[in-house]
Amino acid sequence: MPPAPPRILVVDDEDAILYVFERYLSVAGYRVSVANNGRDAVRAGEADPIDLLITDFRMPGMNGIEVIHALRGLQPELPALVISGNPIEAGTMPPGVRFLSKPVSMSDLLDIIPSLIRQAA
Repeated sequence: MPPAPPRILVVDDEDAILYVFERYLSVAGYRVSVANNGRDAVRAGEADPIDLLITDFRMPGMNGIEVIHALRGLQPELPALVISGNPIEAGTMPPGVRFLSKPVSMSDLLDIIPSLIRQAA
């Protein structure tokens, strides 16, 4: 029996973005969960380990960096990707975190996902 495909959690407060990411990554063969805020993202990570976190930076409640720190409390080596329209606001990324500017090219995203997942393996 082949191993299950990697599980990716996508966090963004915009439903349209969640929809596009979920559809695109699912078609690419990943198991995808979505959350529209940091609290729901942490609950999803508590319920089932994830292989990669993709998060928006600016969201109500918890920002993307806070989501990363909370989920790394559960999975210290969790690879993550922060997406933001404002790289200066996002600032310096924690170790093992990549950054992409909005708008995101889905082909660029698919190119970097395998290396992000491998870095944690």
